[in-house]
Amino acid sequence: MADRLSEHPTMGKQSADKAVTVTREMTNRLHLNEGQFLKLLPLNRTRLAGMNSIEQEYRNDAATRAAKAAELEAQFEQECSRILTPSQLSQLQQENEQPAAAPANTGNGLG
Repeated sequence: MADRLSEHPTMGKQSADKAVTVTREMTNRLHLNEGQFLKLLPLNRTRLAGMNSIEQEYRNDAATRAAKAAELEAQFEQECSRILTPSQLSQLQQENEQPAAAPANTGNGLG
């Protein structure tokens, strides 16, 4: 685990704590076991560090930033496919495809 953190020297305690939080949220939503949690934690650390790096490096280039972020997410999902059950992976993919504004719609037909 320490070697993964050393790959990202800019990852501070706050980012590491964020990775733990994200992994715990995934554990609750996807009903992960302890082994899955332990395998996903370094993946989340790597993903968060990568996203941070992409945000900084391509802050003035939205198209490249979006492409790099999508590439990183695809790599993350590929790694998750080795850890999660097919149903857990499917649930994760469904959650990632939902637009962020979707919960704001009450579905009552009133606008």
